[in-house]
Amino acid sequence: MRTIPSRPWAVVSAFAAAAWAFFLLPPQQAVWSGAGSPAWLRTLDDSPVYDGLRGGLHAAGLRDDYLVFGSAAALSFVLIWFATGPAFAQLGWSGRVLGWIVLASAPITVLSYANHPIDAPLHALWGAEAFALLLIGVWALIVAAVAPRGRVPLWERLLLAATLPVIVVATVVLSYWPHGSLVGLGLVAAAFAAWGRRANETD
Repeated sequence: MRTIPSRPWAVVSAFAAAAWAFFLLPPQQAVWSGAGSPAWLRTLDDSPVYDGLRGGLHAAGLRDDYLVFGSAAALSFVLIWFATGPAFAQLGWSGRVLGWIVLASAPITVLSYANHPIDAPLHALWGAEAFALLLIGVWALIVAAVAPRGRVPLWERLLLAATLPVIVVATVVLSYWPHGSLVGLGLVAAAFAAWGRRANETD
């Protein structure tokens, strides 16, 4: 069973996942919504850091901002998987499956954005990360119900059950998926990383 990373590094990884998704949000929302982007996101996107980043990417030949800032969110899924491994393993087989769903969402996100052009060979995958997020939330509900009795405290079951609502609220508040959704999911992961029982811990 997963015992890596240590608890401090797990917490850092979870917060890094949320922070990375939030960092990518302003330029991604700008390219998706343009003038329809929320004012506070437009203000952030107008900052020199994003102008410089876009300039560097364009100079390197990466001119599809929607693809670049969209697919880069896959890193947050990987960081969340890394952060929650020991805590999810303690939840039994259903927790381990949840971890694999989170990890599988990373390549799904990359494939989704890579195939956003209408003439892309796998254009049907565009938007598939939304279904991956939905599956994470629904499966977390299943884990809350079937995780071994006596091994999983009530607060962990309640947090698992709240995963889907947190993803939905974060998506609505931050106005974009998967980036906004990943901010919420990263915070849920941080709680598990900080206080969740780990697979290598005994009574």
